[in-house]
Amino acid sequence: MDPGHGVLCLRDGFAMSIDYRQYPVLYVDDERPNLVAMRYALDDEFEVLTANSGGEALGILGDRDIAVLLSDQRMPGMTGVELCEKVQQQWPDVMRIIITAYADMHAAIDAINRGKVTRYITKPYDNDELADTVRTAIDLVHIHRSVRDLEVRVLQSSSTTTAKVLQNQIAHELNNSLTPLTSCLQYLGDLHESAYNKLKSDPEQASKLLSTAHDVHHDVMTSVHQITGIVQRMAEGRRGDAVQSWSDVARVVDSTVRILRPELEKAARLQVVLESSPRSPIEASALGQIMTNLLLNAANAIEEAGSGTESQDLEPTISVRVTGKSGEARIRVSDNGPGISDDLLERIFDPYFTTRAEGSGLGLAITRQLVEEAGGRIEVESTLGKGTSFCVILANSL
Repeated sequence: MDPGHGVLCLRDGFAMSIDYRQYPVLYVDDERPNLVAMRYALDDEFEVLTANSGGEALGILGDRDIAVLLSDQRMPGMTGVELCEKVQQQWPDVMRIIITAYADMHAAIDAINRGKVTRYITKPYDNDELADTVRTAIDLVHIHRSVRDLEVRVLQSSSTTTAKVLQNQIAHELNNSLTPLTSCLQYLGDLHESAYNKLKSDPEQASKLLSTAHDVHHDVMTSVHQITGIVQRMAEGRRGDAVQSWSDVARVVDSTVRILRPELEKAARLQVVLESSPRSPIEASALGQIMTNLLLNAANAIEEAGSGTESQDLEPTISVRVTGKSGEARIRVSDNGPGISDDLLERIFDPYFTTRAEGSGLGLAITRQLVEEAGGRIEVESTLGKGTSFCVILANSL
């Protein structure tokens, strides 16, 4: 595998290929040994530029298309936070990362609030963790640029109808994934603010809050990886079927439920049962999108139904069950909402068919398309006043 070209192995089974050398990294530090050490740590996989001051870094940023800024915090003339703040104002698309000693935790929180940094890294850092952080930052840049490319495709489309369909499809898939991502980011901000407020009065509690923030950061990155997969498939005019990918079904389902939980629990209680861990021939980001569509569909059904169902005395519930046997992996998503009448049940997978005033009518159509492209099928059962159950059936590598 060539340096800078390779399969990006992401958490929770998400994977894609990116040429990381196409996304230059700028490292800023006033100490030459640190600049040399950073080149040694990252040069094999990334194009690394260096600067020994904030002023020099701003000059490079004006001349080069930099993707990621890594900056030491303690520098004469201009601190890392001050540099990130200037970069955020002039080049907001650049991913900003502060490298700081643990003793400078106040500065790290300041970096989040003022410089809007993507992440801070404490010294001494681990080279593998550093490389992983840079890859994740480049993923975000790749998403932003790919979305812009998609917008250009829509605007340049020769067919107004085709452009509208593509635009609606992009909007639906990205909005569904951005909803949980926004919630996670808001929660992450609350955790950092709470930790900052308790740094002096209760250091132990501040440490616990920062530990929780680390876990939430993982969920944020999982959402980012799912969006990356969506953008990649749509930018290439396909849905992940060029190269067969195998996913750990239970792991992807569990990850998606965890990310969506804050949104789903506004509507219903969640029940998740993972009876087995089947592996199926489907891209993890596609499976994550299937689960997102089905879970949000169930939550919307329960929310809109209110108390107008025969099951109104029951607690609103969404259940997820994963099983695997006899060469099949089954994922069942059920709710005890209002149910669907027989005449509508025949049309729910049709593009643009919806019973919701604000619905796009694309969620279930996209879901069926993704399932079928993975060689699977989706079944639905529903009873008015009692609820609906969708079952995704995929091949299972036992």
